[in-house]
Amino acid sequence: MKIIGINTSPREGSNVRIALENALEASKAKGAETEIFDINKMNITACQGDNYCKSHEGKCAVDDDMQKIYKAIEEADGIILATPVYFFDVNAQAKLFIDRLYSYFQFPFVETYGTKKFAMIVSQGMEDPELFKGTLNKQVEAFGFLGFDVQGLTVVPDNNIPGAIKDKENQLAQVKAVGEKIVE
Repeated sequence: MKIIGINTSPREGSNVRIALENALEASKAKGAETEIFDINKMNITACQGDNYCKSHEGKCAVDDDMQKIYKAIEEADGIILATPVYFFDVNAQAKLFIDRLYSYFQFPFVETYGTKKFAMIVSQGMEDPELFKGTLNKQVEAFGFLGFDVQGLTVVPDNNIPGAIKDKENQLAQVKAVGEKIVE
């Protein structure tokens, strides 16, 4: 079993990266092979809307680092997307990644690559974990629409200071549970 993690935080030592690492450690403990992609460190261009993918079996014409992620998704059993909330929603790096999955709408993804499990971990500075769930759930629903087996959305709030999550055992337990659930 292979689980990939998509880290969209641009911060070094971010709460998002720490949460994702903990989730993937829990997946590893259950026997999964894991890999993390740091979107901010990769050369990924925005979707060009050229519809090349419509006439090329869902293959994107843009030859950038997203090609590595496509390959990893196609080979993986599960994906954990980890993102901070910036202004009521996922950050730009997460949206860039999500938008580039448009090519998967253009052909029978599940029939070709099988059902993939999907979970999203979100870190936010605000204390109320329900505050942004409306917009965040819309992002999660896109993966369900693609045919992913959505395992849920986990929000870890009150984490505006980098590294704050390290001292929050309950939040670390929550993200570890995500990593365990995605390999079940």
